[in-house]
Amino acid sequence: MKFFDAGLAAALEGARDQGIAPVYFFWVKPRDRDTGAETPLGFWTGDEDISISAELPGGGAQTRTYLGGCNLSIEGLRYTVDLNDYPVTVTLSQIADAAQHFARGLDPRLAYCEIHATSMRGGAFVSPPQLQWIGIIDEGPISTPQYGGDGGISFSVRSELMVQLTATNPAKSSDAHQKRRAAGDQFCKYASTVGSRQVQWFKKG
Repeated sequence: MKFFDAGLAAALEGARDQGIAPVYFFWVKPRDRDTGAETPLGFWTGDEDISISAELPGGGAQTRTYLGGCNLSIEGLRYTVDLNDYPVTVTLSQIADAAQHFARGLDPRLAYCEIHATSMRGGAFVSPPQLQWIGIIDEGPISTPQYGGDGGISFSVRSELMVQLTATNPAKSSDAHQKRRAAGDQFCKYASTVGSRQVQWFKKG
């Protein structure tokens, strides 16, 4: 069960009467295309860069810098207890320099992500950013608009657990793969050809 900070819980309870101004924080660890080293980046829905303490998945908190002015939008957050796969869509402006560096200068494929959220009231946060989602980037198409249209970079962030549960392993029936595990393993010796063989079991060879 998720327990929110008392300030955020009170803001959510009073949203019907007082309204609510959601604020999102997106933390991602893309890799440097040359060295492969992780290069953490943060974005938030505000207009200016900000340093703020964010809740860590394993407990505790960490002060991070989140970049503003990137038109960050978060859609699709769902709070369920089933095993269905519900990707979250994270959208950034494609003309923001920081977003361009993230999408084109770094490698966002399968990058680790965290999404935090809180609300604002009277120009101040009602609580520290609360952890909402942990996942990896599955897709990140860049939409180039026509003249006068709207473009952007929309990342599909999926739960890492669900990615692993739904992934296919093309090597699991490979004879070569089995032999890498054990040189004498012949379990998949005929795996590549057995599907095309016409065998009538009731006749002698």
